[in-house]
Amino acid sequence: MATHRTPARYEHSKAEPTKRSPAAAAYWFARVHSGNFTVAERERFQQWRRANPNNEQEYRALDEIWQATSMLPKDELRELLEAPNSPAEQGWMTRRRLMIGAASVSTAAIIGAVFLRGHDLYPASHVLRYVTAHGEQRKEVLPDGSVVEMNVSSELIVSYYASRRVVELIRGEASFEVVANSEQVFTVVADNVDVRVTGTVFNVRRNQDHVSVAVQSGSVEVSSGRWWNRETAVLTAGMTTHAWPDTPLSVDAVNVAALTAWRQGKVVFRDELLEDVVQEMNRYLREPIYLTDSRLKHLRMAGVFSIQDAEGFLQALQTHLPVVVVHRPDGGVNLALLR
Repeated sequence: MATHRTPARYEHSKAEPTKRSPAAAAYWFARVHSGNFTVAERERFQQWRRANPNNEQEYRALDEIWQATSMLPKDELRELLEAPNSPAEQGWMTRRRLMIGAASVSTAAIIGAVFLRGHDLYPASHVLRYVTAHGEQRKEVLPDGSVVEMNVSSELIVSYYASRRVVELIRGEASFEVVANSEQVFTVVADNVDVRVTGTVFNVRRNQDHVSVAVQSGSVEVSSGRWWNRETAVLTAGMTTHAWPDTPLSVDAVNVAALTAWRQGKVVFRDELLEDVVQEMNRYLREPIYLTDSRLKHLRMAGVFSIQDAEGFLQALQTHLPVVVVHRPDGGVNLALLR
């Protein structure tokens, strides 16, 4: 695996002037909670957050208020967060909504955050960011002693507050071994999914269209859905759930050791479609594999493979399936149906 390290703490950047942070944070907060946040917008949003630590602080300050608004009527909240669809609309619309909502939200925010939900309205004492590149895995010990193992192509932000520890999984996959602390709840946030734990070992993977959670030991509480229609499931050891947009949570038994074999440099397939197998292996391989025939998608594959042994994987494909490997000039590999 590569050994490139991204500095853990944020570095100052001139990409976004500090004086513009509050207005930009308000716009992005409205877009994130609008219900029609696009993939392209998400990329620009993450770039803005990384550009300057002030951007991150301003956005999280709004998030603190948002977390306390469960006291307000849902219809009122929905109206306040009817976000503009284009940057051209953001100016007066954002200012209007913030002014309208300020009086009603501020009182509820202070009471709800401090007394009802135990959230802090003060800035985080520590904010750390960790990133892994394609093909890179990383293990970090957090300031509280908890351990996070990151899979390839992953990014997360860790924030410490007086009464809670928050990890935002922006992309990718990570396993957590959490040190219990009843005075500081540990929460992992991935898209619209919150995973609350005390002391446990669990895995969270953020895919393009859903979030999956699996528990190795202990238990976690998974919450998912829109702010006005959240549902919760409790997972114990050997259980998993997949959170899809607008779909009820379902809890299933799972082989967590197989699911997290990436921590030992392995990947396990149990009679899975070749299309899914290739997609998973491409997360780890330096050069991607392409299926050149749609009929290949329906073949099935099983086995345990090293995520660093591309040749071994390709050889296994040719041994067990009617496929032929063709190396491309760009270094990739085409899989064709054997005639």
